[in-house]
Amino acid sequence: MIKPPLSRDDLLALVHEHNHVHNEHRRTTAESVRRKLDARVLEIEDRFERALAEAIPDEALRRAWRDHLHRRGPAPDEPPPVSPLVFRGRSEVGSEAIARERAGGIHIEVDGAVYDRRRGLDLAADPAGTELRVGTLPPFRERFELPAEALDALRAWVERPDTEPPWRWARELVAEGLVDGHFALTDRGRRAVALARRAA
Repeated sequence: MIKPPLSRDDLLALVHEHNHVHNEHRRTTAESVRRKLDARVLEIEDRFERALAEAIPDEALRRAWRDHLHRRGPAPDEPPPVSPLVFRGRSEVGSEAIARERAGGIHIEVDGAVYDRRRGLDLAADPAGTELRVGTLPPFRERFELPAEALDALRAWVERPDTEPPWRWARELVAEGLVDGHFALTDRGRRAVALARRAA
């Protein structure tokens, strides 16, 4: 699976994870726990640097992001946010529909071309999942294109919210529209978790 381009939300999710682990480190007194948290902070900083190198060619903008991470400076406005994915599905004839939130409502693309703009989606649920109806086209069955481990980790976290969120999969979960940039579950995320529960 090809990973989508990094967005501002991806970088903000890494900053949030870094701050969370850093705050745990400050509160902890046990030396063995502090060493483990030190290693996690370094691993997150390494992922952050790789993400900056991949997403931002401008060195001044990378410095601004580092300032946001290390000194709590303001978060830069770039790179631009990706329009949130609210539905992805395939019809029985093989066409793909993708719906994203955009200014003025939801834009539905069928096989890469904008087909419709609307305020809401015409979704129908059954035990096998969710379908989107678009005009007179055959219905599109919802699909989730992310590693099974990512969906399993999200489901485990939803079932036990007192545990650590699945930060490792943040980029994939945001890109697939299952969580937002603040790691809150979206409607699409709720549908994915419900489908995963039924399949388990």
